[in-house]
Amino acid sequence: MSRRSVGEGKDKKIDFGKFILAKLKKNKKLAEMVVDPEKAWNALKMINKLRKEKESENQPNVLTIDDLKSISEIDINNVFEGLIVFEDAKKGEAYPNTFLEEMFETSDHVEIAYQFLLNDKTEWNWTKNQRDEFSEQKRRKIINLLARNCTNPQTKKPHPPQRLEKALKESKYNIILNKTAEEQLKDVIHAISPLIPIKMENVELAVKIPAAFAPKAYGTVEKLGNIKQSEWQNDGSWVGILNIPAGLEAEFVESINKLTRGRGQIKVLKRT
Repeated sequence: MSRRSVGEGKDKKIDFGKFILAKLKKNKKLAEMVVDPEKAWNALKMINKLRKEKESENQPNVLTIDDLKSISEIDINNVFEGLIVFEDAKKGEAYPNTFLEEMFETSDHVEIAYQFLLNDKTEWNWTKNQRDEFSEQKRRKIINLLARNCTNPQTKKPHPPQRLEKALKESKYNIILNKTAEEQLKDVIHAISPLIPIKMENVELAVKIPAAFAPKAYGTVEKLGNIKQSEWQNDGSWVGILNIPAGLEAEFVESINKLTRGRGQIKVLKRT
């Protein structure tokens, strides 16, 4: 089956003007949509804000299309110009519905547009100013991940963010915009390891929280660590074993001591 073209009998090439392309690969086929860069940028900011709100409430930050539809500030018709799904936008060649069903499991162009917004693998041909802003945001997230997940193996303590920032700059590592900060973390560590001693490390802790503080403190434990064992005692206290990134150890101990007025018990079982 052949693709259909926009504007049969006319010049098939599209004048993008102020618009840019968004690209998403599905089932080994590349789909393109034409977007307004400012409106798409603002929409993604709202999506990230909603994800952070869910995280702050200890909820999974995975969003659905229905979640996006609930954001009244996102007008999908303004974000995506024409709501056409192209095989080659520059030639004006659009995918027929049968191809869209195979790729996106729907031929509804509005639903597909929402998939573009939700998918972290979508490539956006941002303007230079937007690329610079996005790169800065991703750089700060990488530094935060390094501070939370890594330590100096010589001191067993996390590096200050300023030191990590300096090492990242001196390493001349090029931040990849279409990769998440998490996906780049190992490459970043490899790039800065000749400059500072650094190691990704987890700590396994045994924790006991007295009954008077357990219900409130448990939320902090759950938020900061990966609970491996959990048990509520007959007296209402809580005991458990959890893994946390080594860079969060000091923050975790401080938080538990503050919440339990120093009556919580924490013991390091092992470092890996």
